[in-house]
Amino acid sequence: MELKRILARDTKTAQERAIALYGRNVLVISNHTVGGQTELVVAVDVDESSAQTSNPVLAAVAAGASQAAEPETAPVSRGFADVMAAVDRPAAAPQAPATQRASVLAAAQSFDMQVSQGQADAQERDSQRGREIMDLIRDELATLRREFNLSQKASGWQSSLNLAPEVQALLDSFTQAGMPASLRTLLLDTVKDMRDEREALAAVRSQLEHALQREPVATPRHGVHVLAGPSGSGKSLMVAKLARLAAKRDGADHVAIVSYKDLRVGAWSQVQLLAEHIGVDAFCVQDEAELPALFERLKGRHLILIDTPGSQALERVAEVKGAYPQAQAHVVMAADASSATLNRAIGAGKVRWDSLMVTKLDESVQPWPLVEFLCGNRLALNAAGDGTQLGDLRRELEIRSLVEMAVAQLARAASATSVEPIKALAQQPSMTPLPPAPAPSARLYAAVAPRGMRGAYN
Repeated sequence: MELKRILARDTKTAQERAIALYGRNVLVISNHTVGGQTELVVAVDVDESSAQTSNPVLAAVAAGASQAAEPETAPVSRGFADVMAAVDRPAAAPQAPATQRASVLAAAQSFDMQVSQGQADAQERDSQRGREIMDLIRDELATLRREFNLSQKASGWQSSLNLAPEVQALLDSFTQAGMPASLRTLLLDTVKDMRDEREALAAVRSQLEHALQREPVATPRHGVHVLAGPSGSGKSLMVAKLARLAAKRDGADHVAIVSYKDLRVGAWSQVQLLAEHIGVDAFCVQDEAELPALFERLKGRHLILIDTPGSQALERVAEVKGAYPQAQAHVVMAADASSATLNRAIGAGKVRWDSLMVTKLDESVQPWPLVEFLCGNRLALNAAGDGTQLGDLRRELEIRSLVEMAVAQLARAASATSVEPIKALAQQPSMTPLPPAPAPSARLYAAVAPRGMRGAYN
C-alpha cells in the first residue's frame, strides 16, 4: 500500500477525486485544511516490488505486506549451516488484513501528531520572536523619549555659552553624527572654553580614549566558546572567521563549529557552506539534551565555536553553560547598533559576558551609541570584523581604532559645516542694495549629503 495526497477546494470534491482515481474502496487516512484547501491522505494498493520509500508510514505498510505473503523463489543450493539456522529461527506469523490496516492507521496517526507538534513549535517560535521585536520597539521609543527630554534640558545651558564659531560648528557635528545627548553634553563641557577646532578635537579624542580604556582579550584559542547576539549582527560570519584563524594555527581537525537551535530557514545550510569552505567539521544540535553527548564526542578538539540564533539568545547561552559550565560567552554586536539594542542584549544582567565582539566596522560610520555604552562599563573587547571576507578579522579591537573611526566623522562634519564659507559670502560687495536675507544653512556648503539624505537640500 502507498499513501497519496489529494488537494481540493473542499472535502466533497477531494473525496470525489479520490474515488475517481483509486476506486470506491479507497482508504481515507486523514483530512486537514492546508492553505485554505482541503488535504486528503488516502492509502492505495501498489506493486510491492516497486514500492521504495523512506517515509515511516509507508515503511510500516511495506513491512506489513511483506510479512503477510512470502514470495515464491526458485530453489537454490544451501549449505548445512544455512539450513540449520533457518530451522532454528522461528517463522513470523503472517498479519491478517485487519492487522495491516491497524498498523497503517497507527503509523498515520503518529505521523499526523509529529506534523502537528512541528507546527505548534513553529507557531511558538514565531510568537516569541514577535514579542521580542515588540519589546525592542518599546525600548527604542523609550530611548528616543529620553534623548528628546535630555536635549531639551541641555539646550538652555548650551545657548547661554559663549562658544567660538569653530567650537559651535563642532557642536553641530556632534548632533549630525547622532551622538547621544548625554555624551554630547559631557564632551561640550570639555571644549566649551576652547577657540580652536583642532584643539577641541584633540581634547575629545583624549577624553574618549581615557574613558574607554580597558584590557583587550585575545581571540579564542582553546575550549568552548558561545557567540550570541541579536539577529543580523553577523554571528555566523564571526564564527567562521574565528574558525578559519584557529584552523590555520592548529589545523582543521582540531576545530569544530556547532549550530545550536537555529531553526531559521537556510541557517544550517549557511553554517555547512562556511565550514566546508574552511575545511572544519560542523554539527547541528536542536535539543538541549544532546549537548553533553556532543561535548563528550568533541572533547579531543582544541576549539569548539557555538553559533546561536538571535531569538532567545540569553536562554540559549544559559543552556550551553548548564551543560558545560567552563564555556565562555561572547556577545556579538554590529558597530552601528542602537543604544536600546546594546542595553537590552548586554546590560540585561542575565548572562555574564566574557567579552564583546564587534562586526560591520566597514559599514558603520557613526558608532557613537557603542562608544557611549562602553563608557559606562568595563566589558572587555575581543575580535572585530570589518568586511564580508573570511580573512577580514582584527584579532584585537583597540580602543584607539574605535575612537579614531568615530572622531574622523566629527572632523569631516566640522570642516563641512565650517562658518568660513558663510562669512566669505557675507563679505562679497553688492552692486545694488538688496533687502536683508536669512543666513544660508551651513549644510549648503557640505561636500556630501548627510547620511540617509538624497538629492538637493538646504
